[in-house]
Order: sequence, then structure tokens, then C-alpha cells
Amino acid sequence: MSNFGKSFEKELGRNTGKWVSNVIFGDGHATPYRRAESRRQEKLDQQRIQEENFHQQRLTQIRLDDKIRQKEQLLAIDTAVIQNINYLSSIKIPNSVEEITDLLSELTIQIKTNKWRYNNEEGKIRNKYNEALLEKYNQILIRFRSIAPNHHQIKYFEKNIKDFKKKRFIKKNIIMLLIAFFIFSVLCVFLITEGLFTIVFGSIALVTIAICGYKYYKLNTQNTKNKIPNIRYVQDEKNNNSDKIIILKKNIIEESVFLDLNENNRIENKLSEIWNKYNAKVSSQIINRKPIFSADGVIDSVLFIGINPSYNPSDNDSFIKSSDQNSLMYGSFYQLSNAPEYFKALEFFANKLHKGYTHINLLYAREDNRDLLLNADHNFIREQLELTYETILKIKPVVIFFFSDYCKDLIFGEDRWVNPNSESNGSYILKGTNFPVFFTDDITSMTELEQMELINKIKDTLT
Repeated sequence: MSNFGKSFEKELGRNTGKWVSNVIFGDGHATPYRRAESRRQEKLDQQRIQEENFHQQRLTQIRLDDKIRQKEQLLAIDTAVIQNINYLSSIKIPNSVEEITDLLSELTIQIKTNKWRYNNEEGKIRNKYNEALLEKYNQILIRFRSIAPNHHQIKYFEKNIKDFKKKRFIKKNIIMLLIAFFIFSVLCVFLITEGLFTIVFGSIALVTIAICGYKYYKLNTQNTKNKIPNIRYVQDEKNNNSDKIIILKKNIIEESVFLDLNENNRIENKLSEIWNKYNAKVSSQIINRKPIFSADGVIDSVLFIGINPSYNPSDNDSFIKSSDQNSLMYGSFYQLSNAPEYFKALEFFANKLHKGYTHINLLYAREDNRDLLLNADHNFIREQLELTYETILKIKPVVIFFFSDYCKDLIFGEDRWVNPNSESNGSYILKGTNFPVFFTDDITSMTELEQMELINKIKDTLT
């Protein structure tokens, strides 16, 4: 056999042997090159898996670190918000018109610059401050209305708080509003394609116009009523007499409950006497302004007493003039559905004692600068106080609240209305009576818990 033939047979035999070996033993008898290549591939696969696992662990750690940082950030924001809320809570509501308007002006800047946030975690935390700001603003505004109900800036501050509430509503309900808008848009397209748009939305437009017209009418009616704070008295022009006669309107309350504090012109006559007597002794800024007094009260009621009415030039037109034209007067808001919110709050408090309420002032002079007023002729102040004392005796209150520190400065002392030695469980006794007296912050600025504590204290005093 030739050399070629022998070589071919030898190579054929070797390859056949490898094939049989691989079939029987697998790669165990494979060539060294193939075994080395397989091990290298396995090592690469293991390395790739390790890298993927490391990368996944790294991503998990990054996410965990992000969550921790977010929680730390939220905690820092929450801490700052709580500090700001505590600062708001610590702000005492002043009693003078100037200080109140200054404070409201400062808070107005915050109301206009602080934005309501969406209801995510951070938004809910930040919105807590806005809620506290809104509540504080409202408390100060209530005090403002009680001191100066006709002040020209009240409408401005009321508009600010309404705008702030509108923004809160929109931000909190933005998703629902968008959904409603989307549904409305789809409905419009459907009605247009069906040819029903004019019929359906024409009816809706008519109903909307009717509702707006009704609200406009109610608003005008309410504004007309608000121009005259004295609800129970109206003026009637007699054809045969040009003088304006005050007519007491019937009220839903039984007549026996109410008391005419100005019976027989008692208050207005005394005020005319005082103002004439001290005309040359008291600052013209005070004496040239007509005094204001409450013309009626509720017998056996909770009596709230402030220091004096504020000054507003428009009062001369909006309040009822006394029969001698020298004084202005107003009536009780007790049990009137359209009473200002401040007086509704007083009534709500008195209801917890199952009593009505009366609101009067110690003094009658209209002046925002209390220091100027209290530094006037001491007899001018004394005679006003004596008139108020007579009024208190007529009301026969179950309990008396003096809101202002100015009140306490005037009547608190051993030789004054309220003797410090009469103190018992936080209350005092009005001199010459058994009427319990409390010197407190304005009821409307108290929290519900503070009011309940005071109610319980009053009940203990009355039992």
C-alpha cells in the first residue's frame, strides 16, 4: 500500500477513536484545547453573574440611601414647620386697631406668598403651616371685627382670607377638577355631535344665571343689613314730624328676655350731660365724636365687656342716632341668624351655659388710641364707668367677662369695682353684687379646650 493510503487509514482510525470516546465518555477524553476553552467560558459567566449581582446590590443601596435622605429631609421640614406653627401660636392678638391692622398686614404678605402644595408627603407637611396661618389670620380678623366692625380695611382682609381658601380648595382637589373637566369636555363633544348642545347647555345657562342672580340679590341684601349694625331698631319718617323716631321691632325672642338698656333715654341723656360737661377739658379728637352705646341686652345673661368702641367716620351714617341726635346706638345680635361671626361665637359660648349673652363696653368714647383715652380727664372716665355700672346692675348677669387688660387697669383694685381679695378659683366678685367676674382673653381667640376649661370653672363658681 502506498504511503498516502497508510497515512489516510491512520488518520481515519484516530478520528474514529475520538468520536467513540466522546460518545462514551463525553468531554473527559476531549482535546486539551476544548477543555480549556470550556473552563474559560464558565469563568466568564461566573464573573458576569457576580458583576450583575454587585450592580443590583449597588442599586438597592442607592435606593435605600435615597429613602433615608428623603425621610431626613421630611423630618427637617416637619421640624421647621412645627417651629413656625409654635411661633404663630405664640403671637398674642392685640386689642388696639393700629396693632391689629399692622399684624394682619404682616400676615397678609405670608398669605399671598405661601403656596398650597399637592397632597404628597412633603406637601402635607408644608400645608400644616398654611393651615395654622389661616387659623391665626381668622382669629385676628374676628377680634378686629369685634373692636372695629365698620373699619374700612376689614373687607380687604376678608378678601385675602377668601382668596387663600380658594387656592387651598383648588390645590387639594386639582385631580378631581381635572377629571371633571375631562368628563365635561367629552360630554360637550358628544352633545355637539348629537345636536343636543344648545338644548342642554341653554338650560344649564339659564339655571346658572338664575343662581348667580339670587346670590347677587342675597349679597346686596346682606350688605344693606350690614350697613346698620343695630338690627333691632329701625328709623321711620313721619309725614307730620321730621324727627326720626326709633321703633323697637318685634323679635323671635320673647319680649321678657330682652331689656331696654336706654329706657326713658337713660343712657343717651347721661352721655349728653357728660360730653357737654367735659367739652373743654377733653381732647377734641375724643369729645367731638358722638359716643356709642348698646341699646338693649338680655336679662340674666353672660355679659361680655370690652374697653370702648373704635372710631370709624362712617359710623355716623351707619349707626342709629339717639333721639337727641348726640349719640349713636346699636342693638343686640342675640339669636339673629345673620349676626356677624364674632357675635355668633359669643352666643355659642354662652349656649354652653344655657344662657343668652349681652355685649357692651366700659366706656363710650370712640377712640382707637386707648392710652390717649385713658389719660383723659379722670372724671370724664369715672362718670362713664358709673353709667356702665348702672347698666350692669340692670342686666343682672350670671357671669361677667372683661376681655381687655385696659379694663382690668380701670376697675381692678381694693377701692375699685373688683377687689383682688375677692378672688376664688380664678374669679372675682363685682363690688356691691354677687356677680362673678373673670378677666380673660377674648373668648373667640381661645381654643376649644381652653373654652371648655373656662366653662367648667364657671360652672364650679355658679354651684
